[in-house]
Order: sequence, then structure tokens, then C-alpha cells
Amino acid sequence: MRSFLLHKILLVNIAGALALSSCKDDHYLATPPPIVDHSSFTESFDTVDAAIARGWHIINKSVPLGPSVWRDGGTIPALFSAYSNKGSNAGFIGVDFLSTSAQKGIISQWLVSPPVLMQNGDQIIFYTRSHKVPGYVDDNPLDSSDFANRLQVWVNTQNDSAELVGNGESTGSFTQVTDPVIDINPNQYEWHNSPGTYPIDGGPQSTAETIAQAFPTDWTKFETKITGLTQPINGRFAFRYFLTQAGNGGRGTGIGIDEVRYISISK
Repeated sequence: MRSFLLHKILLVNIAGALALSSCKDDHYLATPPPIVDHSSFTESFDTVDAAIARGWHIINKSVPLGPSVWRDGGTIPALFSAYSNKGSNAGFIGVDFLSTSAQKGIISQWLVSPPVLMQNGDQIIFYTRSHKVPGYVDDNPLDSSDFANRLQVWVNTQNDSAELVGNGESTGSFTQVTDPVIDINPNQYEWHNSPGTYPIDGGPQSTAETIAQAFPTDWTKFETKITGLTQPINGRFAFRYFLTQAGNGGRGTGIGIDEVRYISISK
């Protein structure tokens, strides 16, 4: 008898609580919680191992796959110093044309950030440059070229997974929700010391205009902002070294990235 009464009392109390909750002003439930994770950070890539320990991911999705991955600068690409070096190592991260094993394949090398809480207005700032090769044309030793390089910035707005990058030309779950969209040298122009037709046997023609649009061969600052989000998300951004008709017999020398900053609007 006692258990029956107790059960009945509990049912009455639950019903009353539900009735009261339906009368309350619950509009606040539709309001996102306050942002407490600022997510701002700076990555100098003084060593790649340290960057990986901080949550960076390196993923080669080139077709066909080659032996190279993002690694400490100073090997290939070589012959240039870091933008900012706080240690005794090369002090930047780099990648090269051997990302694919083909003479002319697709290079798609991903450098994916640690997870961050993203909001519209957050900034991504970084420095990059390409590796130029001197003496590109035998009878013009004063010329040099980078054989064309390209770099993009992508964002995973679906979740904070680093593994959802596409294979080859695909970008998987990553989209370009930044303003401006960062796609450095989308036309895959070669850099040269001066205009001309390279090589002499009928290669690409370089003009002052194409050289100006080619990948910078000195450390150059780029910046963009997150935009288009409907609410704050936990996601990742990524750098993609991307070239077509690339490899040992095609486009690409290599590039470096240094001093990456993610600046939250809640800083």
C-alpha cells in the first residue's frame, strides 16, 4: 500500500513540474551559450614534431602518391631562411614537388590545424614563399623559376576532424568559407626573373603580368577572415599545396609556411 501511494505522489509531482516548465519563458534555450574558448594561437613551426604534438596533422592525398610530406624546412624546399626562427632548426615547414611519384600528376598536400572554436570574423594570418631554382634555361644562367606553385586555405565547418580531406582534386569536408578566399596562384603561373618564353623549345610564355601573379619568392603575408557561419563551430582550417600536371617532370618546386596566427574575435 505504501509503495502504491509513493508511486502516485511521484506521478503527481512530475506532472506538476512539467506543467510549470511549459509555462516558463524558455526563449533562452534557443540562444547559443556564451563563447568562452578564445582559440587564438600562433604557430611558428620551429620544428614539425612540436607542431604535430600541438595537434597539427599532415596528410598527403596526391595522385599518384609520392614520398614527400610536410617537414622541417631547409632540405627541400631549400636555400632560404625562415621568416621567423626561434630555435636552431630550419624554423619553418615546407613541402615539395615530390609529393607525387608521377612525372605529371596531382599534388594535394594537406597541413591541417589543431581544432579551434570558429566564429565569423576570426582571422587567419600566415607567411609563405616558394623555392626558386637558378639557371632554369641553360643559355640564360641569370634566369630562375619556381616551375609554378599554388597554395589554398580551406575550412572544415562540419566537425573538428582532420581526416576528412578529399583524395586528389577533391577537398572532402573542407570548404572555402573565408573572405577573401585564399588561393595563391590559381592559374599556376611560373615565376621568372624577367618575361620570356621558357624553355626555348616552346614552353610557357611568361609576361610581366603572369610573373606578378605567380607565387611569391620572398616571404609574403596573407590574411583572411572566417565568414558565412550560422553559429560558432568547433572546426579546423587547413593549408593545401595543390598543383595539377605537377611532379618531377611538371609543375612545382616547393613552398614554405611560417608564423601562422589564428586570432579569435573573442580574444
